[in-house]
This record gives sequence, structure tokens and C-alpha cells, in this order.
Amino acid sequence: MAFRLEAACLCNTGKVRRNNEDNFFFDGRCLPEENKGLAQALLFSAPLQKRFYVAVFDGMGGENFGECASFTAAERMCGDQKLLNGPGDPDAGLLKDLCQRLNEAVVARARELCTQHMGTTLSSLCFSPNTVAVCSLGDSRAYRLRGGELKQISKDHVEQRQGRPQHKAPLTQYLGVDPEDYLLEPHLAKGALAEGDQYLLCSDGLTDMLSDAEIASVMDAADTAEHCAEQLVQAALDHGGRDNVTVIVCRIA
Repeated sequence: MAFRLEAACLCNTGKVRRNNEDNFFFDGRCLPEENKGLAQALLFSAPLQKRFYVAVFDGMGGENFGECASFTAAERMCGDQKLLNGPGDPDAGLLKDLCQRLNEAVVARARELCTQHMGTTLSSLCFSPNTVAVCSLGDSRAYRLRGGELKQISKDHVEQRQGRPQHKAPLTQYLGVDPEDYLLEPHLAKGALAEGDQYLLCSDGLTDMLSDAEIASVMDAADTAEHCAEQLVQAALDHGGRDNVTVIVCRIA
């Protein structure tokens, strides 16, 4: 069966922060390092005849290091088209290699800026004609909505600890890890596509504002990927918009 992919990407600075530390990779595009998000959604619609990658990056590091980290990773992904646009399904080796290349770029940029406090999450999906592969580092999430059931298909790489519930736990995996200090271990998974599937990539600006049940309700009610992305971002803003929020919605038909 030949599937068709409909996708939409939207990014908003939110109501509290002045700068945007989020970035993305969508149809070969990303945001510049200094940006205020997207005024309207980016859209994609085409038969799934070759690989199609999407990714969300959420930078961290204080000052302007967060947006520098997320931009560096997104820009490097834009420059790796030859690696990304191969035939067939991506294997675990290719996805790990991609993570290593993105990590090397962020580490190199951090050294140029003389900082050890710079990194970014990664949550990505690679669609091929019959399958989808997820690759994630950090706490930006990937979800699948199938038959009305929302399932997180990424893994949260966060330190498990008690106390201080008002503070977010540190990440245990992210891009920007010095290979001399830590081993980069992305979460990898692959599954078969089904007609009617919906997939969501998002930064924690969405998941900190909405519960999984609220996310599922919006995704189930929206009639297009574009409308879904707009409604998710608006819901995050309506709930306080305390952080930058980036969403990529993909629908299989």
C-alpha cells in the first residue's frame, strides 16, 4: 500500500520568554539562530516514496547558548541531506551516526564559544514508504495517535530524583555531550505505518502545559495537520505559554 504524508510545523516563543531556544528540521529547513518562531505553519504533503525526516530541538545553556545549540544541530542536519536522503528504511547505525554528527557539531560550537554549558534535546522521526523510526535524546517527545490512543514513542532522558518538584530534573542525554565524559545513547525504535496514524514531535513547551489526554483530544478533533499544529500551540499559550513551544504534526493517509 502506498501511503501519503501530510505534515505541519509550527514554533512559538510563548508568553514569558523573550528569546526562542527551540529549533527544528522540516523539509530541509530550519530557523535562523536568532528568531521569533514562525508566523504561520510550514506545510508538506506528498506520497511517501523516499525517506522524510522531521526533528525538534530544544536548546539549553543560559545566555544565548540555548538557541545557538539548537540552531547548530538543526543547521548541521540541513547540511546532511546526502546522509538523510538514501533509499529504504534507515537502520540503527545510520541514526546513531546522525546523532554523532549532530553532537560533534554542537560540541565544536561550544568550544568555539568557550562554554561547557550548552546543549540541545533531539526528537526526530524518519518516515520511509512503510515504516517510521524514532530517535530521541533528552525530554522533547514523540507521540503516535492510533485508533484514538496516544502513545509516547520516545524516551525521556531525565535524572530520576526525589524532592524539589518545582524544578525540572537534569537531562541525562542530549546533544552537546563531550565524548570524553559521557557515552551518547539515543533512544531508537521502529514501527510499521498504518493508514490514519498521526505522529507528533514537540518540545516541553507543549508537554509542560498540556497533559497527554489534552494533547490526544486536540489531535483527535483536528481535521488537518496544519489545524492540529495551530490548535496545540494555541492550547499551550492558553495554559500559560511559559516556555517556547514547537510542534510537528504528521498524518498518514
